[in-house]
Amino acid sequence: NGGSGSGSGSGGGKKKKRGGTNNNKQRGRSSSFSSPHSDSSEESDAKSRRENIDARLKDHSDLVRGLFAKDNQMEKDNRKRRTNNLSSSSSVSSKGQVTTLQNSVQSQSQALSELNIVPVEAGANNINEQNQTICNSCFYLSLAASYLSGVGAFAEDPTKSYYLNTLNTGASSGGSVATVELEIATLPHKEKQLTMNLALQLKRAIEAAVLLVHPDWAESGMVGESVQAFSDFLVYALDSDSVLGHWAIAVFDEASGFVDVYRGRHYGKVYPPTKVKSRRSMSKTRGGGRDSKGRRESDAATRVKWKYKVCDEETRRANTLTLRYIPGHYQPLLPELTKMKHSMRSRREDNVNPRPSLEHTLATLEKWNVLHVVTDGRA
Repeated sequence: NGGSGSGSGSGGGKKKKRGGTNNNKQRGRSSSFSSPHSDSSEESDAKSRRENIDARLKDHSDLVRGLFAKDNQMEKDNRKRRTNNLSSSSSVSSKGQVTTLQNSVQSQSQALSELNIVPVEAGANNINEQNQTICNSCFYLSLAASYLSGVGAFAEDPTKSYYLNTLNTGASSGGSVATVELEIATLPHKEKQLTMNLALQLKRAIEAAVLLVHPDWAESGMVGESVQAFSDFLVYALDSDSVLGHWAIAVFDEASGFVDVYRGRHYGKVYPPTKVKSRRSMSKTRGGGRDSKGRRESDAATRVKWKYKVCDEETRRANTLTLRYIPGHYQPLLPELTKMKHSMRSRREDNVNPRPSLEHTLATLEKWNVLHVVTDGRA
């Protein structure tokens, strides 16, 4: 798609996991980038493009099912050909599990359960600098909520209602109830205000990075005040020296079971960088105390550098953001802190690492054979 393809050439490198069909599924989710209209100056054309994008998003589930069906049929045909080419005495087996949509979604569900992160509704509308309502901001609201949760900025746990409802519902029904079966939780009022403020800043920073590479996207309606953003926009901010370049973001596509992972250029390093003064040895020079480049020895003896130090595990977890994607909408995936605290008390544990780091997330995806692609900002 337009987002991923162009981004790879400007700092984002793809690392494919579990077969080449993964990239097809990613292209399917954000294929609305592929064909902007040329005549974009008229307001009616811009409205038509937005409606076209919305229609494609609504067809996301059908698209995913079609991609899986096509991939599986190709795999079956390849296995049939391999079987026909094998001799009767061959010990090579052509048996194996064909990846299905149901298996893929189930694998993702198991990974999410082990990571202990659940969806929370952060909304879709925000307020801009002119106090105007802007729509389709769910992507930036989800990023902001996930980050603020990770750095401990929320006074109230947004997932607390899940734990309380689970206890109440489980007690009345005589059994346990899974969090995913409950009505989705929303951000409390104060937490929502914090999220909206940060989301607007993220929107400005990320879309500025996008427009730096594709300035025509503003005119064509691909980027705008109330235009739906996509996770592929992250590609353009991955190599940033700002705090965005220190993040890792995992986007879980609920419809396909696929996961897009974006790793920032400076993930795993402390932000901001530290000023380091280094002295270098000076050779004896001629010409009145100056070096070969004409600089005074006292000036040339000291250089100032900026160095990124390796961060600790807690910072890695705080800088790992997790999002959920459902057709046409993003939601933050947050750890169930209240549930964990009560579990710690019952087991008399002193410390639990509730939020997964990028390394933990990737290991869990591998464990459950979840289809995923890593876009690495260091590439």
